[in-house]
Amino acid sequence: MKRWIALATLLVALSACSGRTVVTAEVDVLSFLDAADLTQELTVPGSIEVYVPDADDNLTTPDGGYLVDSMPLLDQLTGFGVRVEIELENTGSGALDVAASFRLAPASDSTNIYDGNNDVALVEATASLAPGATQTVVLEASLAQGDPNLDLITGDGFRIGLDVRATGSSTVRYRLTGFALTLSQRPFDLIVP
Repeated sequence: MKRWIALATLLVALSACSGRTVVTAEVDVLSFLDAADLTQELTVPGSIEVYVPDADDNLTTPDGGYLVDSMPLLDQLTGFGVRVEIELENTGSGALDVAASFRLAPASDSTNIYDGNNDVALVEATASLAPGATQTVVLEASLAQGDPNLDLITGDGFRIGLDVRATGSSTVRYRLTGFALTLSQRPFDLIVP
């Protein structure tokens, strides 16, 4: 009986939608990350690379990133978007060049989502910082239905991560001020194969 009520409710809700209606959910990734991953100050003795979120308790070693797997119908997505904001500050006395990239990988890529093997850098950005300078870097990308990178997201989930690289001789402080995912789906795709 409960199934019939649920099915009837779904049919009534879908009857109010057109076949082109898209439902979008935004996920605030910052709320899932450890506070230690959000802000770091790093001494740059030539170059350094860190990986956020840190899955192996060592920011400087590549790992499996963050697994997103507790969401229904991931294999039915029609769109995916990401927006990351990183505030960078050169707190030292030398100039720095900083590069950041957002990585996307399948759930099965649990050892290294930064090696280019079954994973992809969806978006990259760079900044040059003079001593004492502050700059916000924004990483923003979207995938639409038909994009082969959307195939990395399956019913088993997907992995995400940030790669932040700095070169120069100074100290850099980074702070993640925004990290959101946008997941889109057509309700009619749930009932029409």
